[in-house]
Amino acid sequence: MNLQTTIDFDLKGFFQWWGRELAFLIPKKIRALLSDRSGNLVFTSENSGFNVCFFRDAATEPAFNRHLDSGDQSAYQKLKEQNPDIEKADCILRLTDAQAVKKVLFLPAAAQENLQQVVGFELDRYTPFKAEQVYFTVAPMGKTEQGQLQILLALTPQTLLDEQLAYLNGWGVQPGRVDYQSVNHDFPQLAGQYNLLPERYRSGSGKLAQSVHWLLSGILAILLLAVLVYPVWQEQQAVDLLKARIKALENETRIVDEQQQEIDALRDETQRLIGIKDQTPEMAGVLNELSHLLKDDTWLTHLQYSENHMQIQGQSPTASALIGLLEASPLFSKVSFVSPLTQDKTTGLERFQISMDVSAKQPDAALPESAQEPAGAEPTEEPTEELSETAVESSDNE
Repeated sequence: MNLQTTIDFDLKGFFQWWGRELAFLIPKKIRALLSDRSGNLVFTSENSGFNVCFFRDAATEPAFNRHLDSGDQSAYQKLKEQNPDIEKADCILRLTDAQAVKKVLFLPAAAQENLQQVVGFELDRYTPFKAEQVYFTVAPMGKTEQGQLQILLALTPQTLLDEQLAYLNGWGVQPGRVDYQSVNHDFPQLAGQYNLLPERYRSGSGKLAQSVHWLLSGILAILLLAVLVYPVWQEQQAVDLLKARIKALENETRIVDEQQQEIDALRDETQRLIGIKDQTPEMAGVLNELSHLLKDDTWLTHLQYSENHMQIQGQSPTASALIGLLEASPLFSKVSFVSPLTQDKTTGLERFQISMDVSAKQPDAALPESAQEPAGAEPTEEPTEELSETAVESSDNE
């Protein structure tokens, strides 16, 4: 055998074998109820009559063996009355060695598709008979090592078989198959694989029953397949549904995560702004503190603030005392002169430029006593405008 070898697979034979094996698993009583046939009734022509053997199902030994005279028209009817089981039996006409001939033939592989026609054309070459003189059938037996087809040829004279069938029809018996005893003995694997019964004697009911059988077998196979496949399909549908739900939840989760990230970003930005605000002092409070700390004879000409650091410029009769005064406030720290003190020739006051750090937290305590007004006294107006005008005049004089 090589890669070029063609593998022959007899699909019909496989299903027949498979059906017999499945039927064997069914209890006999149930099998008898489901089937309209039961056992085999074999007729063998001998001694001016027929020898009748009844085999129950697949039994090898006959349940009974009777000889019926061909001249007795009521012989078979009496046999049925005595044995009602044979009503559902398959009738088989079995030929003896004196009534049929068999021969093994070897044909080319190309003849496999039309074996019956090929053998019929060459029948007079294989046997001393012509095709119109005999009934014949062929049964494939496999292939030889050389690739030839090994064929079993079985044949019987037409007149002989027609005469026997006529006797059986007179009793109301219609055989469904005609086989050859010698073939069944020498080639048991071919039993039931061939039929010498001519086509015109075969009833259509057998084909109909066979078609119904195959239809029911197909329906059964489909139902078995459905029983096996449907749960898997149903589980797959459930898995697909769960996957769809998970995907939808993943999308919702992604949206929620994005919203949460936006919320976190807004929270972080808010905290950053709050931190900046907490670290930045209130300018109104800082200016208010300066206005209370500086005396009326001191005024500012410039003020610069950046990142908690402030520089002030102005004039005061005692500028050196401003360092201690500013350091006493909890708002200011690291107070120092940026440049040396100079005296303004026009006003006679000292010019100063002071640098200091401003605290981010505003004091909760009250203003210094020096800056507080007596109770019940009317609040004095702050010389803001006056200071500004004086500062401008001083700048012009310079």
